[in-house]
Amino acid sequence: MIPLSSELTQALSRLKLFSSLTPGELERVGTRMMRLEIEDGGEIFREGEPGRLMYVVLEGQVSISIRTDDGQEVEVSRAGEGSFFGEMSLLEKQLRSATCRAVGHCVLMSMDDRRFGELVSQEPATAIKIMDRMLITATTRLRNTGAFVSDMVQWGEQARVRALTDDFTGLYNRRFFDEAVASALTEAKSRGDVTSLVILDLDRFGTLNAEYGEAVGDEVILAAVEVFQACFEEHDILCRYGGDEFAFILPGRSGEEALSFCEKAGQGLRELKILPPGKGSFHHVGASMGIASTSQDVSDVPQWMEWADQALYAAKEAGRDRAVLYRSGDSE
Repeated sequence: MIPLSSELTQALSRLKLFSSLTPGELERVGTRMMRLEIEDGGEIFREGEPGRLMYVVLEGQVSISIRTDDGQEVEVSRAGEGSFFGEMSLLEKQLRSATCRAVGHCVLMSMDDRRFGELVSQEPATAIKIMDRMLITATTRLRNTGAFVSDMVQWGEQARVRALTDDFTGLYNRRFFDEAVASALTEAKSRGDVTSLVILDLDRFGTLNAEYGEAVGDEVILAAVEVFQACFEEHDILCRYGGDEFAFILPGRSGEEALSFCEKAGQGLRELKILPPGKGSFHHVGASMGIASTSQDVSDVPQWMEWADQALYAAKEAGRDRAVLYRSGDSE
């Protein structure tokens, strides 16, 4: 076997799949793998094909899509750096259950069924460590996306819309947001682009409901959605997080640009003529908005969300009905 380069050994050691291996085990596993480079859009394998290889992503992203009953191919998830895919065909000799393509330039490591079989027979303790990590990851993956994929396969395009969108507003739902925010951060980091995250809620919405009635509250939410759709752009990802809470992902937008868009949306809300005059204590509809940008060198999604949430809290503390951009040092 050819020894691994120190650079490749270090790259493998950072992957969760191999995190429990000793340096010696890692070296022996690595020598059973092949390094592949695939350009943007390159097909790695197609749904329904026989499979003999599993893959690990060293650099870039891989789009995973399935074909619905009506013949459309729809992306259901992405595998980023450190992720693995294709393992079921290797372990259980199944046909490929999805189509995988490179998103941008990708660097992968692959292992075929013969070499994996050698590992199982010659180094069972090492193989068990890897399969244990596979099981943990696959269980989480199925828990997070299994219901969504099941709907996609069974019901096709209508289920795709139901699975991705909020029934009441037509915006993307929280399930979609949780997937999209992770992908957006990974892509921003891999491409060196900037992306902004906005978390907002309508001001004193519980009181508004109590004073004007839930029917008016529903009208306010729908009117607010129309404002958001008018003020933000088509490629922006607008999600209803729950109730009167919303979360927006603005690809390619700096924090200052996102602030400008949010201020425009805030003005649009204030101009709504929807509250019955003389009935309650509200003079207009308002929203508090918190913004966090990847230009602040965000490390992961929880931190990104936390920064946006801190900015939202600052907006409320400053009197509500405004947008605040998180800046490093504000909370120090």
